[in-house]
Amino acid sequence: MKKNDSQPGTQIAGLFREINAVFNQQLRKGFKDIDITPPQMMILHYLYKREECKVSDISGEFNLAPSTVSSILDRLEKQGLVVRERLKTDKRVVQILLSEKAVELKDSLKGVVNGTMEKMTQCASREETDQIIDGLKLMKDVLSRNGFDKGE
Repeated sequence: MKKNDSQPGTQIAGLFREINAVFNQQLRKGFKDIDITPPQMMILHYLYKREECKVSDISGEFNLAPSTVSSILDRLEKQGLVVRERLKTDKRVVQILLSEKAVELKDSLKGVVNGTMEKMTQCASREETDQIIDGLKLMKDVLSRNGFDKGE
């Protein structure tokens, strides 16, 4: 990316895209043995925090079309990682739940993510990693001050 590209927002967006592409590429390698894709991991991570939810919850959280979420959930269900259950109180509503297999995989998946990040930053000095962390904290703070952390 050229340093003098137009606006700072454009530069930040470009850097996020580039970093995300590298991170996802490395995660795909790490998840290869487990047969999980980064989008599947993203949804599993969401479910680990919530335990149960509806397709619309996931769709809203990640700004994905419900059909896209359903496709990802189809693959996770085929792998035995999620279960779809109709609510007894309202048969129209389908809850998404983690399976026992997904619960057992949680630590392995977390290890892949953490290991991938460690591998990607191993050539950085402690000072450089501190600068990266400080920069990301600053970005998070700026987003929070602008109300973007609340989905606004």
